[in-house]
Parts: sequence; C-alpha cells; structure tokens
Amino acid sequence: MLGLNKEIDVDNSMKKILLIEDDRMVSNLIKSFLEKSNFIVEQVFSGDLAKGATLIHQPDLVLLDIGLPKLDGFHVCNELREIYHGPIVVLTARDSDEDQVNAFQLGADDYISKPVSPSVLKARLDAVLRRKPVNKIRPSYVCKLGNIALYPQATKCEVNGEIVNLSTFEFQLLALLSKNVGRVMTRDAIYNVLLHRQYNGVERTVDVRISKLRDKLIHEGMAGVRIETAWGQGYILNETVA
Repeated sequence: MLGLNKEIDVDNSMKKILLIEDDRMVSNLIKSFLEKSNFIVEQVFSGDLAKGATLIHQPDLVLLDIGLPKLDGFHVCNELREIYHGPIVVLTARDSDEDQVNAFQLGADDYISKPVSPSVLKARLDAVLRRKPVNKIRPSYVCKLGNIALYPQATKCEVNGEIVNLSTFEFQLLALLSKNVGRVMTRDAIYNVLLHRQYNGVERTVDVRISKLRDKLIHEGMAGVRIETAWGQGYILNETVA
C-alpha cells in the first residue's frame, strides 16, 4: 500500500517527470504514486509523441517503457538524446541482458525491471536525479523548418528572423507539429500531449488555436511549410517546394 492520502501542494522545487507508458492503467497507477511522492507527472502513451512532449514539457527526468506503439523505447531513447540532457530511466517488463545493454548504450541512465515496489522506484528515481545535473533541453537546440525557427528553451518563434508573438499554447502546438513533419497529428494525440485529457469528439479548442496559429504565421510571411487540415483526423505540418 502506498499509504499517502494527503493532498500535495505543487511548488517550484518539485521535479517534473515525463512518463512514457502505453498501458493507461499502469501509467495512471505510476502517476498517482509519483504525484503523492511530490513529483509532477506528464503522461504520453505512444513513442512517436515522446520527442515533441519532451520539447514542450522540458521534464527533469524521462521515465520510459520499451514496448511502445509506433516507436519503441529504444528508438525513443536514441531520439531524445539528440535534444535532451536530463536523465532517462527505463521502466519495463523486459529484463534480458541484451535489452539492458542496448538501453545503456543508447543513453539511458538507469534500467528498472517490472514489477518493482513503489518505494524502490522512488528511491531509484531520487538517486538518478541526485547524481545527474539537470540541464534538460540542449541550450543550442533550434528547430528550423522553412523560414521558421523555434527555440524551445526560450519559448521563442521567429519567421525570417523576426519574433512572432505566440501564446504558450500556440508555441507548444507548433513545436508538436514541427517534431512530426509530414505526419498527421490526430486530435486525440494533441489533446493527450498538450491538454492532458482525451478528445471528446466535439470540442473545438484545438481547432480554434490552430486557426489562430496559422493566421499569425501566414501574416508574418511563413514560407517553406504550411499547416494543413486532415479532415476527420487532425492536422499536419508539411514542407512545401518554393
């Protein structure tokens, strides 16, 4: 039993964990325990959303399953190391020596086999956070598409070298699309990563924000890319030929 029932007040000293686990029941159980242990937890349920979510949430630690849909944990770990300095901890039911060696070679900082007791999980995460300074996103990382440049650490967007005034949500939306160029981002995926809830099939929040984002970028002279609507599905950022 976890034995922690009191509410936890969120403060700036709490560490943020990005939990990448496709089993929603397992993910919710882990999230519940970690939040009671004074962590802030962001959830992602698919490997292909991990890189975009890392840029958006800038976690202090990534807790990563291996058996993920669309992009497995090994590929996710390799992708994250292109942009992310913070600790990556693998949490998986796979416990072969080969899997563990592969994870460490790709940049994992620890490897925890399921099942694991909540107290041991917390102790391992605390240990990793103590021994590895958290610099999060690489300071020099810039995402460039067409004449758009995104600076995740500064939450800054430029078009042709000029700063575009985007809201935090608009920036996060553009960052998510930019890490999935040429691939449809469904409304379900966008709601999961940015709004932390499932899409109910009728809400227009994201549609309205997309429209405003598109209008701002077009007004500032966006070229080389465009945000397109995939009817009945979601949105896609495509590169265009000049």
